[in-house]
Amino acid sequence: MHTKRLTTRLTSLAVLAALALAGLAVPAPVSARGGQEKSLIPLEERRQETDSLVIYSYDSLPGTLRRAIVTHFAEEYGVEVDLQRLGDTGAVYTQLFLERDAPRADAVIGLDSTFLPRLHRDRLLEPYKPENLEQIPRDLLIDPEHYLIPYDFGYISLNYDTESPLARPESWEDLLDSRFARQIIMLNPATSSPGRTFLLLTVAEFGDDQAGIAGQNSSFPGDYRDFWKALRPNILTVTGGWSDGYGLYTQGEAPLVVSYETSPAYHRHFEETHRYESILLDGGAYLQIEAAGIVRGAPNRLNAERLLEFLLSLPFQELIPLSQIMYPVHPEAELPRAFTAGDPVERPLFLENHLIEAHFDRWLETWEDVLR
Repeated sequence: MHTKRLTTRLTSLAVLAALALAGLAVPAPVSARGGQEKSLIPLEERRQETDSLVIYSYDSLPGTLRRAIVTHFAEEYGVEVDLQRLGDTGAVYTQLFLERDAPRADAVIGLDSTFLPRLHRDRLLEPYKPENLEQIPRDLLIDPEHYLIPYDFGYISLNYDTESPLARPESWEDLLDSRFARQIIMLNPATSSPGRTFLLLTVAEFGDDQAGIAGQNSSFPGDYRDFWKALRPNILTVTGGWSDGYGLYTQGEAPLVVSYETSPAYHRHFEETHRYESILLDGGAYLQIEAAGIVRGAPNRLNAERLLEFLLSLPFQELIPLSQIMYPVHPEAELPRAFTAGDPVERPLFLENHLIEAHFDRWLETWEDVLR
């Protein structure tokens, strides 16, 4: 997710996120009973009327959506919402992980589909099927067990500043050209959701024999590791999150940045400029689906259920394009013209979740080794 808020700082939580997502240094919680997981209050005892709702999300969740949630719960239920923004997606995940034995939050907004296997493994959420889930297209329903409920989607690619004197790259081969030396702003896949997704895009595009993944790009003589080695000289910097990276990009520090295919729609609508464009290298981009869920052991379970229902409602969904700058999952939500002005994604790429669960730590370690 992204908005016009372009600057954040990498916090200690983001550092913890890198450790947790790499599986390196964050231990599982240990209870007073010799390492056994604490028993949580039964669901029906938590599914009572209360006047509170605690939500964790990332720092760039737009004010329009935050206000819509707060207002809805105040007016409909007399509930006070405490919406805490904790950094980028990795930091949100880590906070849930650290609190999994004594949850403070009721719901989380902003995890993407690539986190699903880890969420199941770490038992951070509990399932709920919203009543209006049936209206969502099947290809966006990422979790048949209903731990993660999609509320928007988009595609991760590169964005290009047309005021750059460098001609835009049209293919992956173009991107490796020496004319782009130190011209790309990269996002850290350990702490940034779009950074993580871009790493997955390169695995899907160039393959990984060890994981049994045949790349779709036959013109490059190598796999994802070879691609990153070739790309390394063209990377200017790696930022911890999208806001930092995109901020450097719009400040003119480099003409290329990892971002969303929808990012230029923001500039077309709010700034009336076509200066920024998405680049669909060889027509492809990686499908990213953002989702929400109920925290396992949520103290205010009933209000958490109400939140998921509201996120899928048409009034909320129609706020998403011009606030979240993503596509709504509700098929009846109208898209502004700014979203239809760019080139469509011809090749949506994605990897199966079981492959991500089995191999992501190794992919991340490889990425870190190459860029170190």
